[in-house]
Amino acid sequence: MKYKHQPQYATGITIRILFLVSAILIYDSGLQSSAPSIFILFVSTLFAIIELQQSIKFKNHSAIANGKNWILASLLLIFVVSPVIRIITRSALPLVFAVQDTNSKLIQVNSLASIAILALILGSRISSKYAAESTTVKLPQNEKTMRPSLSLSILLVIFWLGLYSYWAISKGNPAAAIFGSRTSQQLAGIAKSNGYLLDSLYGALGVFTAWLAYSIMLNKDALAKKFVAICLLFAIPSLLQGDRSKFIFFILVILIMLTSFNKKIKRTHIVIALILIPILVVAPRVYRQSATNISQVNGNVLSTANLLDTFTKEDTAMAPALSILVNNLGTNIKYQYGASYLNLIVKPIPRSIWVNKPIEFDSQMMRVLFPKYAAMGVGFAFSAISEPLVNFGIFGVLIFFFLLGFGTQKLAETLRSRPSSTLLFVNAWLAGFMFVLTRGNLSVDFQRALFPLLSGLIVLNAGKFSSRIKGEA
Repeated sequence: MKYKHQPQYATGITIRILFLVSAILIYDSGLQSSAPSIFILFVSTLFAIIELQQSIKFKNHSAIANGKNWILASLLLIFVVSPVIRIITRSALPLVFAVQDTNSKLIQVNSLASIAILALILGSRISSKYAAESTTVKLPQNEKTMRPSLSLSILLVIFWLGLYSYWAISKGNPAAAIFGSRTSQQLAGIAKSNGYLLDSLYGALGVFTAWLAYSIMLNKDALAKKFVAICLLFAIPSLLQGDRSKFIFFILVILIMLTSFNKKIKRTHIVIALILIPILVVAPRVYRQSATNISQVNGNVLSTANLLDTFTKEDTAMAPALSILVNNLGTNIKYQYGASYLNLIVKPIPRSIWVNKPIEFDSQMMRVLFPKYAAMGVGFAFSAISEPLVNFGIFGVLIFFFLLGFGTQKLAETLRSRPSSTLLFVNAWLAGFMFVLTRGNLSVDFQRALFPLLSGLIVLNAGKFSSRIKGEA
């Protein structure tokens, strides 16, 4: 089966470049009126909606399998939907912003959001434009699917679960660490030191999702259902800990895998998804904030107040946080010129071994902008725009989101033209990670995708390496 890229999808680049340049000029213009920046953001929003609509209408692939769509949806939620709802409902910002000026840099925040949206779309469209004019959409080929390594799978699961158990035991109360809410964790004295070990659970999940990708490529529904059930077990600790960024990430990866080659989604499944979305988003937060935990969740999950808080409180308050950051950029916050990304190299070293190891980007920002909350161990996300901005300025934001758009589109198209267990696995984890990345930062969250990717790639490709070595011998 062959398709050609829709003309409107691979064109319209020039007009988007013009608006991108306009957003850059507005950012540095020193204008007193916010009207031009609001107009640019409005236009960027329309372009983003068009992009999402075309991706959904394009029947040759699943829209949710392209990470670009998750970035666009997240950017719109953070910088458009949430501020509009906050204005309409006259909702106050969270107390964390009580003594901060969140309005003085509104022009810059609107411009940065527009730059991120437009750069992402341009990267995606250029990737699509210079792809082959016609691409063969192939179905999975059973005979070409190599079985993952069972022995390596067992070893890696033991390794990752061992690290996760070490983290839980080191906190003094393993049961509270794994199954307790954040309130229970705090009462048990669970600190953030060696916090990256908490993400070792992802490494074990990476092994099982590799097997899930293999079973999907073989079109073995019964086997796939078994691995889906196993994978869902890994979502339980994140759900009970009230950690939605992990819990939803897990679910997204599984859904992306299951729908990448399934073009038709039943209406009943859409209805179920619409019912589950608020539960998945609101329930973990209500649970972690409730003193008696699960007993208070049932009646509150779908309450208007809790649903509204999702759009007006800390969950989507990255825009005012970015405004505060921009207001301090160049004075209290110095440009880092790539230093935060270099921290990726040393991040796996435990702080117990290297006491003075550089702290994460978000922690740095918290200490400068919200020292009171930082001293309490409270973390806050500044959106994916903040880190490239602090490192390389406005052009760092442009390049970062352009590369995200180009890369996610290229990966999605490669999966459609040359489907394999490895590509299905890699695309699912990276596309799902875009949801996490947009709310956070690369140097803070990268291990959430790195750990499972390493594990899955090892077990999926061990046979190829073995065959190559035998062939050379």
